Amino acid sequence: MSEKDRAAERAAAVAGAMDDIAKIDAHGRQHGGIDRAGLERIRERLLELAERGDLFGDADFPPPDTPGSSVSYRIAQNDDDELALYVQCVSDGTSAPPHEHNTWAVIVGMRGQELNRLYGPCGGSGEPQVQQEVVVEQGTGVALLSDDVHSIHIEGAATNFHCYGLALERLAGRRFWHARSGEWRPYDDAGHIVEARPDRSPSR
Repeated sequence: MSEKDRAAERAAAVAGAMDDIAKIDAHGRQHGGIDRAGLERIRERLLELAERGDLFGDADFPPPDTPGSSVSYRIAQNDDDELALYVQCVSDGTSAPPHEHNTWAVIVGMRGQELNRLYGPCGGSGEPQVQQEVVVEQGTGVALLSDDVHSIHIEGAATNFHCYGLALERLAGRRFWHARSGEWRPYDDAGHIVEARPDRSPSR
């Protein structure tokens, strides 16, 4: 498949998935907010998209060279920034401390393995306690409500879908658990985002 044909097929596949996800999200908003059943439907839809790993290879979404770093390729985002989908590529040794998102989040694996420790809602007080560990890889994923807390631990490179109910740049006011000080602190790092939507000029 040529690069042009691959890009066109990828754009169509992403648009179809995001249309379905937008309908699930809208239904949730109409009923007081998305619930775990709705997030599970989103997870299943992203798992279906992840089966087309040939459309999201390293040639089009190159992983970072620096150990312990990541890049998020924005491949879809609606006009009001309330839905966004990224291809996140991470290098060996990347981790993130326990943190909240203040919106729902769904992570689905494509290549490599990403260990997610799930803590559940913490209310921003006290040390979070691990409730479950899930290895996100091809065929698996995790779904988090806005007040759920998770941490990420990666050995070896990994490429995953990250879908949020609000764009990364809009995730203000969230916090992370700072283990050394034993307190919750502001977590305002959206990470390195690369514009990769087909209708926008690439930027880094």
